[in-house]
Amino acid sequence: MIQEEGYMLDTLHVMERPNVIVVGAGAAGLMAARELSLAGRSVTVLEARERVGGRILPLSHSEFGETAQGGAEFVHGSAKITRALARESGMTLVPMIGETWTTREGGFTLSEDMAPHDKELHRKLRELQSDMPIAQFLDRYFGDSTHASLRNSIQRMVEGYDAADPKRMSTFALREDWLSDKEWEQYRVTEGYGVLLTYLENQCRENGVEFQLGKEVRSIDTSGDGARVSCTDSSIYDADTVIVTVPLPLISTIMFTPEIPAKKKAAEDIGFGGVIKILLSFSDRWWEGARGKDLGKLTFMLSNEAVPTWWTRYPDTEPILTGWIAGPAAESYRNTSDEQILETALLSLSNIFLTEVEDIKQKLRAYTVVNWPADPLARGAYSYSTPETRAAREELLVPEAGKLYFAGEALCQSGAASTVEGALESGKVVAAKLLN
Repeated sequence: MIQEEGYMLDTLHVMERPNVIVVGAGAAGLMAARELSLAGRSVTVLEARERVGGRILPLSHSEFGETAQGGAEFVHGSAKITRALARESGMTLVPMIGETWTTREGGFTLSEDMAPHDKELHRKLRELQSDMPIAQFLDRYFGDSTHASLRNSIQRMVEGYDAADPKRMSTFALREDWLSDKEWEQYRVTEGYGVLLTYLENQCRENGVEFQLGKEVRSIDTSGDGARVSCTDSSIYDADTVIVTVPLPLISTIMFTPEIPAKKKAAEDIGFGGVIKILLSFSDRWWEGARGKDLGKLTFMLSNEAVPTWWTRYPDTEPILTGWIAGPAAESYRNTSDEQILETALLSLSNIFLTEVEDIKQKLRAYTVVNWPADPLARGAYSYSTPETRAAREELLVPEAGKLYFAGEALCQSGAASTVEGALESGKVVAAKLLN
């Protein structure tokens, strides 16, 4: 028997020592484990869930009636690592095409651009010398009533796309997105991200990586020789090094010895937004002729409803709509039942397409609500930049005593944060840093 933190633990609960323990089997953790195992390191992955993937959540045909994505769904930007893995794994990326419609200005019209293109806004953004939250920027330069429409447009973009709180979101980050010359690229994964997860997991296992599922980490002790990781089920794992890849809000739930107050403060200084996805499968594409319009090419639908954003699978013809609530609005639904969220979603569709709720219900075959703010192992969906984010990232990227590393989409420095690409890149970078 071994005495540990006041508990008598059976020696069978102390696992054989690997070189590296990776905490979290999301995209960053899987990528780090793959790179380390390819380099000959012994790796154990501890994952609190009974599955790999983290905030990537493939839904099978048996779970939803169709294959669907309850978490990450699209590929954004050039995404070089994702593209390379897509070629290796057989995953197909197709450009997003189709039409975006909106009811936001009171009508029902085609929308050309997602981001606002106001000359005065762009001028003020270019002239800005110091960063500040976007809400403060708008109050300072566009606070009068004549700019109400512009303020509402920017707030919707910040909350809906970045899943961010305008009171915290970095104005510099938005400036980089809106005023850069890079094209707005977005791709759909035909088979879903499950193909990528399976590929990475299989590669890890082939290289000897051991996966321990259902292992929620309680504490990490790096005060002695190497590192000791204790889980809530009393199992203990020893290693030379630990890489923590959990979502930012979970860092504060782990007890670290020695304590790491600067790291925990840094995690809080990076924004982390909530998202709720509502996936609805219907008997037919009933919305195509709504409002007397030809909506056969509808991809995105933007509105001011409680569930403001919807998308289809166009050009694929599956009769599926996905609803999206993001940012502070998603947080307000944290404790709302799936049934209540479904009713809210159906009412939103009714108001958008001027179709009776009961008529929509009659065509509904299956639904799934994925409430990421309510998920105790995520507590949100993805990160966003605040004025403090740059310094916070730099703090989290410095290893503690050469034995404790952090990785995840929020720590990607190439501009791909908040995406699967960012998570993959972060996992790859931290593995290379450890190997060096």
